[in-house]
Amino acid sequence: MSEDYSYFKDLTQRQQLNDLMHKYAQINNVEYGVGWKELEKRYHETHGEKLSIMKWKHEQDNHIRMTMPVFLEAKGIIHKAIIIGHEMTGGMLLPKRQNVRY
Repeated sequence: MSEDYSYFKDLTQRQQLNDLMHKYAQINNVEYGVGWKELEKRYHETHGEKLSIMKWKHEQDNHIRMTMPVFLEAKGIIHKAIIIGHEMTGGMLLPKRQNVRY
């Protein structure tokens, strides 16, 4: 069964990240939130920063509540999370035979 993921490139970065987390949950037969927890774990391992703490501090400083994708976009680090999301899904949403940079 072959699926065409060419739509992915036309999504916003927030949509791409959400799609990657849905795909991770689907591949691993886990709940959607498990994908986000895995992303946070891998981000910490890769970049040495805990996203949930960074997000909480940002929310406290700005007196707002944000979703994780909105926070990542606001901090300018969503591209790092997308790269990790691609790793989590085995790059299955990347175009074949192309180098994609974020």
